[in-house]
Amino acid sequence: MSDAIAVAACCDENYIAYAAVMMRSAVKATPEAPIHFHLINCGISGASLERLSGMLEALGSTLTTYSPDDRLYEGLPTHRYGSAVYQRINLPEYIPADVGRIIYIDADTIVLQSLIALWNLDLEGNSTAAVENLSPKACKDIEVDRTEYFNSGLLVMDLAAWRERQLHRQVTEYAREHASSLQFVDQCSLNAVLQNDWVRLPLKWNVQSDVYKVVRKYHEGCTYSRSDMNDAMLHPAIVHFTGEKKPWKRYCFHPFKTYYRKVLNETPWAGQPLVGDDTATRRRYFFALRSHWKFLKRRRHLPAHYQGK
Repeated sequence: MSDAIAVAACCDENYIAYAAVMMRSAVKATPEAPIHFHLINCGISGASLERLSGMLEALGSTLTTYSPDDRLYEGLPTHRYGSAVYQRINLPEYIPADVGRIIYIDADTIVLQSLIALWNLDLEGNSTAAVENLSPKACKDIEVDRTEYFNSGLLVMDLAAWRERQLHRQVTEYAREHASSLQFVDQCSLNAVLQNDWVRLPLKWNVQSDVYKVVRKYHEGCTYSRSDMNDAMLHPAIVHFTGEKKPWKRYCFHPFKTYYRKVLNETPWAGQPLVGDDTATRRRYFFALRSHWKFLKRRRHLPAHYQGK
């Protein structure tokens, strides 16, 4: 396997600053090996790409960008999230054939532990590794048990297996045929095709925001134990800011928001203001305060450097 870890991401201009945080944090957490980032460019400006490339070059990492082939997504709905959500499905179409494995990471994440463990992971003959999705609702559209449904924000992909079995085309075709009945078209389609073909990773590798909620439905009925939950909360490897309350928004009270802002300020997008100064957002901010105590309860147990102390 190559000395450089291959990491893939997909985003447009609206998310480029957040992709930069993911990449900066990944390099920061993985000093043992260089990282080669493969970015699917879904409408990123030349100026932003230059800033990102300069940052990565200074960190000793490399960047390759790819233009998406819109023909791959004909007939698929893009009004909710845009075409960027489908790009991870077709990574085998973009990434060079000599790259046999890749770690896909969503842009709305921050990496806190070395990616070496994922890079060297034994997939046990499966095509993919992922973390179980914690929301009990998402799996219902494809009628699989919630414990057999993964979150697609972090994927370790055996690209050789994907290419050999044409899994990306199977997933795309499933999405095209069932899009009208799926809430999360890309994620549900991946799960439908990859049933019994994925390895369950420890929860810490994709710590979704639901982990930090004091809500029983997210903690009961899944494969992960209470001990797994507590370990993931306190010692996450990758924090995934799922849902609407992103760390770049004013009304977000996630325990890792402070640390996220710290890493953001280590990128060319340092000082970027929080989103949400309009009246509607301020109203949402007010109502979000009632859930603030849940996140504070979790945050006070985090190591001091994640709290900004």
